[in-house]
Amino acid sequence: MSSNVADKQIQLDEEYQLTSEQILIENQIIFKSLDEFKRKFIDFDARLNIVEQQQKHIPSISSQQNSFDNCSKGTNSSCILVEKTIPNEKPRSTCFSCRWQKKHCSLYFKDLYDFDKQEININIGADSNRLTCRCGHLIRIHERHPDLPQKPLPSFANPPWGQFLYEELVPPFIQDWIWCNYLFLTINGISIDLIEKDLNNSIEKILFLNDNLLIGTVNYLHKLSSKTLNKTNLSLELSTQSFDYHFKILSLINKNNLLLCGTVYQGYCQIYDENFHLIINSSLPIVANDPINSTIGLIIPEKNLIYFGVTYTNDGNYRWQIPNISGRSLNLTNFMKILSVNDDDTISRDDLSLRFMPRQQTTFIVQYIYSFYRGNYIYFLTNQPSDIEQTNIITKIIRFCRNTSNSLIRSYTEIPLVCLNSEWILKSAQTILDNNNQMILIGLFVKRDGSIGTNICSWKIQNEIDKAFLDNYKNCYSMGIGQRGLNFIKPNEPCRKDESWSIGMTNDDDDICPWIISDRLPYPVGGISPIIGRLFYENSLENSSAMQLYSFGSSILFLQGLTNGTFKLGIFDFLLNINWIYSHQLSTQLPILSDIVFDNRTASFFLASGSKIYRLSFAGDCSSRLSCDECLSSSNNVFCGWCSTTERCTLLSDCSIKSWQQETNQCTQIINIKPLNASIDQDQWINLTLSRLPLLEHNEIYQCIFANQIISANTQAIKLDYNRLSCPTPSNYLKKSHIQMGNKFQVRLSVIKWPSNTSIATIPEFTFYDCSSYLSCESCRSEKGCQWCSDRCSSVCTEKSSIQCPSFNLRNSSNIFIESGQSIDIPLQFSNIIKSTLECRLNETISGFIDENNICHISKIPEINTDNNQMTYLSIYENNLSIGIPIKMFIYRCDLYDSCDKCQLHVTCSWCQGKCLSKKDNQCSINTPCTSLKIKDFYPKILPLNSETFVTIYLNDIIGEKINEITLADIPCLIIKISNRIECQSNRSNSSRHGPIKIQLDNSIIIFSKDSIEYRQSSIISFNPLIVYEFGGQILTITGNNLLIGSSQQIFIGNFQCITIKKSITNVLTCRLPSLSSGFYNVTVLIDGKTVLNNGIHLKVTPNPIVQDINPITSFASGGRLITIRGMYFGSAQSIIVEFSYRKWNAKLQIIPDNIISSDDGLISSFNFRTPGIPSSSDEFNSPPVDINFSLDFDDSILLPNLIQFHYISDVLLNVSTIPPTLPYTGEELKLQVENLTEAASMEDIELFIGCTECKLKTFTSKGITCQPPSKLLINTPLLLNNQQHQVDCTVYNSSISPIRFRIGFREYLIGYLSYIHVTSSRYSVATIIYLSLASCLLTIALLTFAICLYIKLRNSKEKSSSLSPIRPIEQNEKAFWSTSTSAAAGPYYQVYEQISSSSSHQNTLTRAPLLVCPYHQHYKQDYSTLSLMQQLQSKAPVLTTISIEHEQLKKLIYTSDVKSNSSNLRQSMELFYDLLGMTPFSEAFIDELIKNDCNDLLKCYIYIYRYNPSNLKSFPITRQITYLKLISSLLFQSKTNSIEIFHIFDKLLDSLINYLDCGPCDQLLNRSINSLSSSTLLLIPNFEYNSIDLSINYENLLRFHLSVFDCDTIDQVKTKLIHYLNSYEQTSYEQIDLSISPLNICSCTQQIPILKQYSINSTIICRKKTSWNLSSERKSHYQYHLCQENDLIKDENLILKQLIQNKKYFNEILLNFYKEILNGLNFITIDNKSQDLFKQYIQLISDLIRQINHLMLSRSTCPIIQSCLNVIADGLEFIFQTKNSFSKEIQILFEDEKKYFSSFNTNLFQLSSYPLRNSLLSSLDIRSLILADDTSIDCLFKLYQFYELHSESINQHIGENHVSVLLPVHHLLVQIRQLINSDTITII
Repeated sequence: MSSNVADKQIQLDEEYQLTSEQILIENQIIFKSLDEFKRKFIDFDARLNIVEQQQKHIPSISSQQNSFDNCSKGTNSSCILVEKTIPNEKPRSTCFSCRWQKKHCSLYFKDLYDFDKQEININIGADSNRLTCRCGHLIRIHERHPDLPQKPLPSFANPPWGQFLYEELVPPFIQDWIWCNYLFLTINGISIDLIEKDLNNSIEKILFLNDNLLIGTVNYLHKLSSKTLNKTNLSLELSTQSFDYHFKILSLINKNNLLLCGTVYQGYCQIYDENFHLIINSSLPIVANDPINSTIGLIIPEKNLIYFGVTYTNDGNYRWQIPNISGRSLNLTNFMKILSVNDDDTISRDDLSLRFMPRQQTTFIVQYIYSFYRGNYIYFLTNQPSDIEQTNIITKIIRFCRNTSNSLIRSYTEIPLVCLNSEWILKSAQTILDNNNQMILIGLFVKRDGSIGTNICSWKIQNEIDKAFLDNYKNCYSMGIGQRGLNFIKPNEPCRKDESWSIGMTNDDDDICPWIISDRLPYPVGGISPIIGRLFYENSLENSSAMQLYSFGSSILFLQGLTNGTFKLGIFDFLLNINWIYSHQLSTQLPILSDIVFDNRTASFFLASGSKIYRLSFAGDCSSRLSCDECLSSSNNVFCGWCSTTERCTLLSDCSIKSWQQETNQCTQIINIKPLNASIDQDQWINLTLSRLPLLEHNEIYQCIFANQIISANTQAIKLDYNRLSCPTPSNYLKKSHIQMGNKFQVRLSVIKWPSNTSIATIPEFTFYDCSSYLSCESCRSEKGCQWCSDRCSSVCTEKSSIQCPSFNLRNSSNIFIESGQSIDIPLQFSNIIKSTLECRLNETISGFIDENNICHISKIPEINTDNNQMTYLSIYENNLSIGIPIKMFIYRCDLYDSCDKCQLHVTCSWCQGKCLSKKDNQCSINTPCTSLKIKDFYPKILPLNSETFVTIYLNDIIGEKINEITLADIPCLIIKISNRIECQSNRSNSSRHGPIKIQLDNSIIIFSKDSIEYRQSSIISFNPLIVYEFGGQILTITGNNLLIGSSQQIFIGNFQCITIKKSITNVLTCRLPSLSSGFYNVTVLIDGKTVLNNGIHLKVTPNPIVQDINPITSFASGGRLITIRGMYFGSAQSIIVEFSYRKWNAKLQIIPDNIISSDDGLISSFNFRTPGIPSSSDEFNSPPVDINFSLDFDDSILLPNLIQFHYISDVLLNVSTIPPTLPYTGEELKLQVENLTEAASMEDIELFIGCTECKLKTFTSKGITCQPPSKLLINTPLLLNNQQHQVDCTVYNSSISPIRFRIGFREYLIGYLSYIHVTSSRYSVATIIYLSLASCLLTIALLTFAICLYIKLRNSKEKSSSLSPIRPIEQNEKAFWSTSTSAAAGPYYQVYEQISSSSSHQNTLTRAPLLVCPYHQHYKQDYSTLSLMQQLQSKAPVLTTISIEHEQLKKLIYTSDVKSNSSNLRQSMELFYDLLGMTPFSEAFIDELIKNDCNDLLKCYIYIYRYNPSNLKSFPITRQITYLKLISSLLFQSKTNSIEIFHIFDKLLDSLINYLDCGPCDQLLNRSINSLSSSTLLLIPNFEYNSIDLSINYENLLRFHLSVFDCDTIDQVKTKLIHYLNSYEQTSYEQIDLSISPLNICSCTQQIPILKQYSINSTIICRKKTSWNLSSERKSHYQYHLCQENDLIKDENLILKQLIQNKKYFNEILLNFYKEILNGLNFITIDNKSQDLFKQYIQLISDLIRQINHLMLSRSTCPIIQSCLNVIADGLEFIFQTKNSFSKEIQILFEDEKKYFSSFNTNLFQLSSYPLRNSLLSSLDIRSLILADDTSIDCLFKLYQFYELHSESINQHIGENHVSVLLPVHHLLVQIRQLINSDTITII
């Protein structure tokens, strides 16, 4: 395996994993290698310590040169070719290798690594794979040259931690073994070059073009060299600032152009040239716009079109326009247009597209996998449901005709495709041609459920797939069998028999399109019977992600990619077999991309996994094979062949086809070789027998070359006869070079002709062995050819060698046991010992000496701490050489034995006082006798300090002796009972302690326990609950320290014992409470009757819970009715269970304590639940109506045992059609007829959804409901359904058609669909429409007449009765209305208010809106009661409660003038002037004149007109005002959702500001507030007194809440605050609200000032919406009211500033958070000028928007107080960041602290996210109609026209200088405009 990539790392555990196929192939090699490793490992211990002395450095340069000279002299022994030498240099030592090799090396790091080329220098013997130098050192540990500049090191110089430990700790010879086995096993004899490159983004597409790779990653297209993977071009960025670009299509078209399709801009396509220059963009979305759903493309080159298969996505406005299958043009003139089947350049109704039915498009999801074509057919392979009623995904093959005069749907058909069974679905597919030129489909299948497994099947296209399609047509058309199917395209219908359809068709017809297209026959046709493929590969242990087939020579390459990053290469034959020849696991271990590219010229594969691209080249493996037989016979590399012309092993691309062969019978082979191995320390002759021996040319000789990655040497061969050679081994070179290769190493033996270097034959493995490397006699004799000579191992022994090896043994076998921590003498006996210098060692680390008596003396045996008999080895060394076989020894420690019998097994141990002790350390005066008694166990193991606990001690036998004493951790224990168990009573301890139990017998025997007993201190920390009921039964949990100790624990509540529940946790006790009286009790814990614990906290016992009300008690049979139970003392319950029972049936519901609502004192409580559904009627259960028993259980004590019954009735009857209807959205209310709805349902039990949006209920009666559908569908939103506790995600897959779902409790009905597609249709004739119009007019006149009469009558009666004059008392039977209808003249400080009409009954007409808590500021937030169901339904999405972003409101941010002219008289002329302004030359000249005259108002008019044309605004200068107007212009393109996101932060600010201002009095006439932030609107008056009042409000009989107002508020201010509160739920206005109070309220009116302090209100105020009739006919009159005269105001500047600082302090936190959000960069805010002043322009833009935001307010939009505060907030923002020069003193003082706070903000790092400003594309015609329909636009146009009349001369001159040809059309238009204006009879002002 060769590679010159320096940054490659060795990862043995992850990168080199073997596949199961390779293991089976190489198992014999593995076993052989393992045997060799075992032998090496046995010898490793012996030679580890002396390997340092044996290893020497390689010979010097001079010795190498001498060996080369010997070669040149032509000695008769051998001729050695050595490696290239480096120049002579001074001796140096630059590195020390790992702990295993301490040889010195003279090479610097720069010698081994070329920093410029970034590769390892293999010319001097460095190994680029092992990353080592020629002497075996790691390259990374070589020193840097001291005189050279320091350069960044490659990554291999700093290896990962795991690799570092491997290199440092694993011995080199083991590394050699692992490496060699890895090379052989992983690559199966094939060497590859591997290059990888990380592109940092996930790779999605790969394309090969002109020796370059085009890589499509997320957001980028890269161009890389196919040889080096280096970038050859700048990457093309494709993402937008808002969305990531995901590739869907990357294909080559028109030779060198690229077709790109991706997810941005809703799925656009583009064409680029090969240098990434854009050629054309598509005008509409084409492909899927998300990264998940599929898109495939099939290019038809001859037609220059592409067929797309696109999965429907529900994201975007244009998805419904994109067909599922379409044929689109690739011509630049009509790029991506859907083509007609008749003409490539026109679009007709019968086009090349297929769309699913709108109703099925969002739910019937088809994933397109692969596409191909054959003849006149197009094929698509998909994973999809079999039909609309099915949910299981299966694989199908689709076919339709290509060349026909009809639409695609006419010939569309599909059939299931099955590989093994339907549990497998298609992952990848490809078609190939077999030997008979027949097309075959190959499919890779994976498990549908995602589990592990791979199947591969094949089908013949013509004979199997097309035949199945024909049979399917015959069944439907010839036989009329079954249904047509495919009702997701068209409604299903039966097949029709028509035997004439196939007349003229023959069995040989390959194109049946003319027969299957007929208007008589149903279409499209779907098949049910699957086409079953032939399974030719299955593997249950792997998951596949990719498959690719390539033709190479006569072979078919089969490529497979797995999900764990493994790449497999095999040879595929058409007998459906795969011969796997190679596998490799990529470093990412991530799934391999399906795009696998193969370059047959370089035999390279390009794979992608994650963000990395890999190049695997097999070319180097061919060039490394020197002979023909090595190239062909001993290689599995299918890419290699022998080139007879060059006599080299090459790729096919490097040789002519005629000369390139892969047949082995043409090669010369080595038939026999003797011997197969040789020693390096003596010359040996190798005899070679060849199949044939080529003749020598002039002056040629035969040579044998011995080479591997480290050495290369050659010797001259001698010809023995016609086919036999003999050559000597290069022993001289091997001995002189001192190359350390271990015991054995292998080389490749090649026979060549020299000097032509023509290779003849090769043996890949020839073995050299080194006898001198064996350090012991035993290991030496294990190698054949080696013999032990005195004290060394050699292949040649001149001395007399011994037959037997030296050995040793113990004199006494009992000496194998040695005592820990002691010195030891071990007598030994020896055999065949020659010398007397001997050394003994334990575990090779503890050394001793052997005396003349052959006794081994070791000074100290190592200590052991846990277990006895730990194993060690005794070795003997003679002259530092290991002799004999190590003896196994065992180390023991006396005190670790727990019994006397085990103790006395060793003579060095003695049993003393119940313990085993060493005799050397034994201080016992008397040795105690042994006993078999043991303490098996004792209880308890933990004792309290102050208790006298009974302890039970368990023995293994009955004790027969008298016990003198028992101690527990040295504390005496009083003996009570003795048998085979002992009972004693412990004494108290003064402190915590632990120790063994000691039993002393009368005969001096002492027994100790193995485990310790403890004394601990106990305490109570807390208990729970703190409040319980009188009836008891609740669980009390006590937490503390060491509670569960001793033999018994008792818990007392006062004087009452609590029944203890045993637990296993030491620090927790639990008990069940007894019945107790109300009061407070101490909680006491007694341990063993003595230890008393009490933490001083009392347990509170409250009265039992009282149920006061259960409402309602009626429910539908399906359940879900909301039930409320009210009562007292519910809050103390730990568990509440409600139970419904009927005969044998019961249902239980548990109430969570957190859901119990209690008052502050805990007395009044309530909770809610929903009724369960009852079973269907049976013998055990009657049909509804039925009464169900109801029980209520508090803490396991039944409070209401079946005292109440719930009445269940039948479910509601819905008139729902079997086929749900589809209704068009008209904006009107939706009506639903339901029987007996109110009998068992309330408003809280009913929900009606249009998709994911609630349809707000308007009426609710026993016959049905009406609701107001939403004007727009929400695609995704979380819902809280009334039968669930948590939100559920709701997704609508179609933004135009959505289901209508009606929920009553737990039951849901699909009652239809609501379509938001506006379709105009003519249902009635013209005459019918005229008649209906006349009838409606007459009816309208009659209703108006009746209404006017009724209004006059009611008004007269009101004028007589409804007066608030203090002179006239209120009649008892009249209602007291708030009203200011009076005859008194209004004074200078009064304003007439709108009359508040009386309340009326609203029994069944209720307005239902989602209720949201009003977000008041935290210091002033009020608590309001809301309905729980409404709270559940409220959405968490951002909403606007203070700002309206309707279109008309947004226009006010540009143009706020209220001056209107009679635009109808100017419309025709101004339409012409609009067209004139649209002419670019005229518009440019006009804008220049506007700028020259500094006409700011007219600039606003111009921008207001062209607010939808951002391109028309580019000519304006970048000024502050223009930047602001451009921003507002761009916001008009945003969707409602985007607009909410933009203005949400301003909405929060305004809402908080209004809430803050409402928390103090305001003067309406002076427009001043006590809480104002501006001095111009600050109300500062002396000694002003006011009080706060909480008004009880009833809104529409639906919402009841409290509103905080002041007694100095007018009725107008009350209504304003009320409207602000209601706007949190639904948008309403001042004029839409009526208020009324009960006549019981008393008015003490003393003057005509309608303020609240004149009323004593003690009842609820009714708030309701006005009727449309009242709203349109009621007159409005207003008063104003002063809190003080203007001259009473305090005008002291210091006091004003002090109050302003105080007010801002209260509002400071809100402002600070607002400014922080501003600094994050608001979405959708863009600035054209990307200069260094970006931040400054951004702050100016935001401040201008703050000043104008009041124009968007729902109420009080013209309030000067709010406007002044917004100006202060905007000025403060600019002051903090110094975006203008001058500020008032007031602003500087107020915002000085904020300026310091934000002083550290780095404005240079500020960035704005880029967002597309257009969500919709309007045509110029649509924009023109939209503009000219606006009266304000006509007014603006007229003002601009008047400006032109004043400056026409200079404007025309400007046009003439630049566009003289334009003057004439301009003149003609102006003449028409003037004529139209002059023709108007009304004077225009």
